[in-house]
Amino acid sequence: MSNQTNNESIVIDPVAMKIVNRIAPGSKYEGTLECEGGVIIEGVVSGTLSVKGGPLVLMPGGVARGMLACDGDAYLFGTIEARTDGEPSELDAFGAVFLTETVNAKANITAGAFKTYEGSQVDGRIKTVKRA
Repeated sequence: MSNQTNNESIVIDPVAMKIVNRIAPGSKYEGTLECEGGVIIEGVVSGTLSVKGGPLVLMPGGVARGMLACDGDAYLFGTIEARTDGEPSELDAFGAVFLTETVNAKANITAGAFKTYEGSQVDGRIKTVKRA
């Protein structure tokens, strides 16, 4: 899978990136989800998501809301909605967060680094944290 962002390609290679979990288009998950290995979200995830051992990839058309955490990078092409109580969702990524031109996030995002692309939309706090 490849997505163009302003003449720069972000290649999502599930094997190389250790992505072994997938929420398929049309799928909905609500509750607590813990993933060993990365995850690609093309459906809807609502609740608490913890990703260990790989990236979190929110594809175009994918929707996430709630408390999201990953110990790697996060590639955001889709939508992060506010939580059901109206407060912004929370995303904490140990690595870098890639805010692509198609992302629309109502979230507070904390990461080790950010890469943003023209057109990305974030309604919330963006915070960098030096990771040891």
